Amino acid sequence: MSATDLVIRRKEQGWYGWQVVVATVVASALSPATLVNVPFSLFVPQLQNAFAWSRPQIAAALSILLVLLVVALPIAGYLVDRFGARRVTIPSIAAYGLALASLYFLTPSTTHFYAVYGAIAILGAGAQSPSYIRVISAWFDQRRGLIIGICMAGFGAGYILVPMLVHATITTLGWRSAYAVLGALVIAVPLPVIALLLRDAPPGEASATGSSDNRVGAPGIGLMSAMGTREFWLLATTFVLMSFSLSGVQSQLVSLLQDRGMRPATAALMLSVVGVGSLPGRLLVGFTIDRVFAPWVALACYGAAALALLWLVNGQAPLGVLLCALAIGVSLGAENDILGFLVGRYFGLKRFGQIYGVLLGSYLLGAAGGAYFMAWVYAASGSYRRGLLIDVAAIVLACCLLLGLRRYDTGRGSTK
Repeated sequence: MSATDLVIRRKEQGWYGWQVVVATVVASALSPATLVNVPFSLFVPQLQNAFAWSRPQIAAALSILLVLLVVALPIAGYLVDRFGARRVTIPSIAAYGLALASLYFLTPSTTHFYAVYGAIAILGAGAQSPSYIRVISAWFDQRRGLIIGICMAGFGAGYILVPMLVHATITTLGWRSAYAVLGALVIAVPLPVIALLLRDAPPGEASATGSSDNRVGAPGIGLMSAMGTREFWLLATTFVLMSFSLSGVQSQLVSLLQDRGMRPATAALMLSVVGVGSLPGRLLVGFTIDRVFAPWVALACYGAAALALLWLVNGQAPLGVLLCALAIGVSLGAENDILGFLVGRYFGLKRFGQIYGVLLGSYLLGAAGGAYFMAWVYAASGSYRRGLLIDVAAIVLACCLLLGLRRYDTGRGSTK
């Protein structure tokens, strides 16, 4: 290939690469994580009033969704590695959008409620962050942390906008219409954007299956080899503990604040503030981990979250709640970015989808336990304080585990 051809090819890759980034940002902003997990606490009071369900009964639906994702994500990751993200993501988006909209017809049966959330988990597994980070990692190497941060900033945008949209829809049209609107959004926005813009890999770097090879970044290894490393288990345990703590608080944040006398609209706004912290947090973390050892960045974010939850044990001043929500948002924003980055650096791209799917599954397992745990603590004691103290201890342990991660090789060989 001549020097001129190489320059043209790199320009084409740059153009299509940023086109892929746009697609992943939009899909992330309207992913199952933002449309199902984030506004969950807004539906808790509505479902309590409509069906007289308890908070643990309602929280169990989110736990079921997250537990099923633990199984579904590695399978989706395998399919992405085998067939390419585009072929997996498009039908997944369409299917979970329809399942989400079907909650408009929810009956008083908790079995119906749990079945739909379970279906969303299985059908939407291909539309989760492993698919998008896998594609981003194939297109970008030297600036991978920043680009992952930009892609994941879509989640931050969703964290900001979705709670406000859901609250406004519930207020004006009711909670059933809110579910229908969320499902319609999935079909109307990310589905056509992904179909038009997503490309699995740069030209000339795709295998016959449509997924890119493992020439970019660290040498690629398989899932079983990764599971034989210390880093795999340190990452798994760290992210179980962090998601248990932060997702548990997030799932009950609106109820917690309303119990302390905050108006529903203000409590919903605080949930959006979590997104306000997440959006710049993802960009800052993505920029920083290209330059600073990523576990150190995680340590700083998680330490701030521990202090925020410790204050929240007894604090209720609006300014303090605002700062806590921002700190929680920054930490939530850092988790997936850092996990996706470290999987690529420690284990390469050969089986990225599978390895990241399993590790993200561990993250979601912690989130499932955390959501139910916080609801159970409230039901048992009438307060969230004991649960918050346990969450702080879990974060401190996670920070200690981060110190055991070894140095990784930086990516080489790509000019992108």
